[in-house]
Amino acid sequence: MTVNYLVRRWRVSRQTLSSNFNLFLAKPPSPREYFLHLLAKMKEQSLTLGGYLLLDADWFGRDRCLLLYKDHPTGKLLLWRFADSESYGEILLDLLFLAEHGYPFNGAVSDGRRSIFAAVKSLADSLKKVIPHQRCLVHTQMMVQGLLTRKPKTEAGWRLREIVSYLNQIKTVYERNIWQKWLTRWETRYGSLLKERTYGENGHWWHTHRNLRRAYRTLAVNPEPPFRYLEDHNLPKDTNGIEGVFSQLDDKVSRHRGLRQEKKEALISYYIHLKEFPKFTPETNR
Repeated sequence: MTVNYLVRRWRVSRQTLSSNFNLFLAKPPSPREYFLHLLAKMKEQSLTLGGYLLLDADWFGRDRCLLLYKDHPTGKLLLWRFADSESYGEILLDLLFLAEHGYPFNGAVSDGRRSIFAAVKSLADSLKKVIPHQRCLVHTQMMVQGLLTRKPKTEAGWRLREIVSYLNQIKTVYERNIWQKWLTRWETRYGSLLKERTYGENGHWWHTHRNLRRAYRTLAVNPEPPFRYLEDHNLPKDTNGIEGVFSQLDDKVSRHRGLRQEKKEALISYYIHLKEFPKFTPETNR
């Protein structure tokens, strides 16, 4: 749908159309009011939220990101936030808001960012309950493969890349145990490389195989085990359910590259809201 089409359809000038859209974008929907409307709608339909929360962020360049919160298995988008970073404080505020309005928090899935893990842990402590937190296996595998590159320079890199290639295929406790033994055997054989140092001038040093070390530690040293989903089969093993939303939003925003940042954010807010509530108008938000 183009501007020319709307001009012909509504029989208005481009200037009038532009003014109306500017007024429209000046009053974007409120994420928190959206969530309250969603709860009311689901109550009317005798539906309940699953309680398994997917959290992820999509960046607009280097300075701005969109945080999304999505319920599993209903697939309902619960909340969104535009922020300068994936900060612990802002994420915790959103989680507390959801909890205050009855979100059950049976589990959480994220890309493994420390700020998200810390926020979920703080929420669990405040609620005095255990919230299983699954690291997205797709994010983890992609991160490790990126560190190792497609053509590792060492045998250890090739072997570790082979190990991580099976990470997202594990479906049973037996397969998990075999995979973990495989990783332990790798550490026994190549662990010395992780401690090697290169010395520069003035006594400065760094780990010789920094990326290899980081790749291994991503798999072996983490605040949460990567296989929580084997303990709770309702817990997803990845955030793929939210990645599709980002793809749709990126496609919509790319068609309006001339918009300023605040209007892009308003456009995204409308898109999310109108998908759930097609009859929404700015006036109903005030």
